[in-house]
Parts: sequence; C-alpha cells; structure tokens
Amino acid sequence: MIEGDASMTKNERIDWQHRNKHEIIDELMRLYSKDVFLLAYSYVKDHALAEDISQEVFLKCYQFLENFRGDSSVKSWIFRITANTCKNVLRKRRLNVVNIASQFLENIRKTESTEDFFVRNQENEALLQTVLSLSQKYREVIVLYYFHELKTEEISDMLRLNHNTVKTRLARGRSLLKERLEPKKGEMFHES
Repeated sequence: MIEGDASMTKNERIDWQHRNKHEIIDELMRLYSKDVFLLAYSYVKDHALAEDISQEVFLKCYQFLENFRGDSSVKSWIFRITANTCKNVLRKRRLNVVNIASQFLENIRKTESTEDFFVRNQENEALLQTVLSLSQKYREVIVLYYFHELKTEEISDMLRLNHNTVKTRLARGRSLLKERLEPKKGEMFHES
C-alpha cells in the first residue's frame, strides 16, 4: 500500500518500484482523485476542465512514476503536478473565470433538516465563492492549507516558494477572506 502522508522509506520505495505500474496508478487515483479534482477546480473554476486536468495529472504520474524519488510525500508530489498542470492550462488558454458549479458543493452535503442544510449550504457557498475570488497566489495557499490540510513547509516545497512567502500569502489571504466575509455574513441572514 502507498503511504500518502509521509515520505516513503527506502524499503517502501523498493517495494513500490517492483509493483505493477498500473496497480500503483489505480491506487493513487483511488486515494487522490477527489483531492486532485478539487485542487484543479480551485484553479480553473470549471468542472469539465478540472476533470480533464485530473486525468492529465494521473497520466503524468504514470509517465513519471520512475522519477519519484520519495523526497516528499506522494500527496505533495501529486499536488505539485496538479498545480503546475493547472498553471500551464491557464497560461495556454487565458481562461476567463466562471461561476462555481453547484456539483462542487454536493460533497459537503450531509443529512440534516432543510433549514440547517439551507443555512450551511449558503455559508459554504459564500465561503467557497470568496476563496475562489481571491487572486491565484492567495487562493492556492488557502486551498492547500485549509482544504487539503498541507503544512506550510509542504506548500512551500510544492509551489517552490520561500517558506516565509507562503506564510505571508496565507496571512494576507486570511485577512482578505475576513474582510470579504464579514459584510456578507451579516447580509446573508438579514432580510430587508
């Protein structure tokens, strides 16, 4: 089994290298396909394009599997591929950002009362819309830190940024979110 959250030991790397490449990719897809899609979606804000990018990411994983040295976690390696692929797609296509697809929020839904669901759905949608409205440099660190629960060191390694730059962007991103969410929270629940 592939360990997703820790760097691989020498023995795990040897075992991994001797496994069938298709089995490894199947396992990576099982473990990370949802996270890869969500990360891609946070960049491109288009459901179909995020799915295409997700497929491309796992094709790249398949192509470059032998190049994975285990210096970082498998998760960081896949997220780095995802972020770079998204940036390349955005650079090539110069996409205009589109509104959030409602399917993205279906992952958040749980069984609850209609009122609770409506309030929670509005809060989640407002938060997600606000996160996605941030500029890319703030959005990517917020998504990686809060949605994918990566440490600042992992984000720094993945994005190839100075650790202090990641911390600064995270702090500035939080500040922007707070500024943008406070007025919306009051408006969301008060009727005119």
